[in-house]
Amino acid sequence: LSCRHYSRRGVCVPTCRFTHGETREFSQDGECFECHPECEHIEGGITCNGSGADTCTRCAHYRDGPHCV
Repeated sequence: LSCRHYSRRGVCVPTCRFTHGETREFSQDGECFECHPECEHIEGGITCNGSGADTCTRCAHYRDGPHCV
């Protein structure tokens, strides 16, 4: 079974929460995954491009080298 667009926890969805919603997401191989909690929610913009604290567009608090803390 495969989804036309994206999958979130085994459920087909039309899109991931890239730019809206309480929990922001990124996509990997058609699956939606949550951004790291230390990533700042950017209204109307991409919050992260991976799962780690080093993949945030901006940090919610502080940056220590490449990681948000």
